[in-house]
Amino acid sequence: MKRLVVMFGIVVMVALALVAGSGPVCASGNGCGLKPLKPLPPLGCKDLVARCQCDAKGKNCVWVWDCVPQ
Repeated sequence: MKRLVVMFGIVVMVALALVAGSGPVCASGNGCGLKPLKPLPPLGCKDLVARCQCDAKGKNCVWVWDCVPQ
């Protein structure tokens, strides 16, 4: 029973860490949610940077990966 309580505590702490580090939120308050796993950079890109992009109404937010040129 004690082991189960410890495991539950660990799961709760990990969930809170994911929510706290979820990234930027669009100006209207509608967010993109959790940042997805970073893909491999395509040829010509040194790195990729995640950006939350919403439509003109501040809704329909999605994650967009911007290329950092070499």
